[in-house]
Amino acid sequence: MSGSLFESLVRNSMTLITDIDESESMVVHEGDMFARAEASEDPKFKLELNDKDIILEELEELMRYPRLRAVKMLYLDDNSFEDDGVKRLADTEALHKLNTLSLAGNKITDKGMQALAVSPYLKNLRTLFLPHNQLGPEAMKALAESETLANLEFLYLKGNPLGPEGAKELARSPHLRHLTELYLDRAKIGNEGLKALCESEIMQTVEKLTLPHNELENAAIDLLADSDFLPNLVTLDLYRNRISQSTAQRLKQAPKLKHFKFLQMD
Repeated sequence: MSGSLFESLVRNSMTLITDIDESESMVVHEGDMFARAEASEDPKFKLELNDKDIILEELEELMRYPRLRAVKMLYLDDNSFEDDGVKRLADTEALHKLNTLSLAGNKITDKGMQALAVSPYLKNLRTLFLPHNQLGPEAMKALAESETLANLEFLYLKGNPLGPEGAKELARSPHLRHLTELYLDRAKIGNEGLKALCESEIMQTVEKLTLPHNELENAAIDLLADSDFLPNLVTLDLYRNRISQSTAQRLKQAPKLKHFKFLQMD
């Protein structure tokens, strides 16, 4: 893709994030809204470039894009830049106010996660989507030990081969103390990995936990019900595990799950 075509694609993929209601929007000129947003010190735009087959050279061009500083939410799912592109992204100063980053389906391995974890420019991230990549235990160790990513509130790891060891690495984190939503669908953590999480301080703030397709068995219910680290859990998804409906109902009466309300099963 030529430089001019790529710049046009990026420009047309930026949308303004606004909390103006419909009644106000009738009297606010769209051009004025964009002008104020671009002049603001706080980023006001969402840039969505999913499934555009962006290669490393184009990703590098994107990281030099003058309006990148105005981007608050960046979606780059299902592209072709892999770990090298993630490293370039992590080294981009213009992203120092980025709030949301999505890199689903980019064949990211431990090396890509390590680059994100040590980035000096991603400390304002609150939401991180990394589903359907190749992130294992070493990636979770990097994430767990990262001071850069310590303020994450929303972490989406669906479809990564964490395994029990990956869950254990995540559970050991001394930094992740703000998570409210944790998505571990199809992460192969099993009861062993769940046990580590149920004994971890990273779960203290979690309100929503999703665990579909994790080969969990009935003993998982005891781990969850008896945990001292799930006081704020409200929603739990146990879809397609080896857990009976009758056993799972114990969670609704578990005294330690003080705020628990919603259970998703088969």
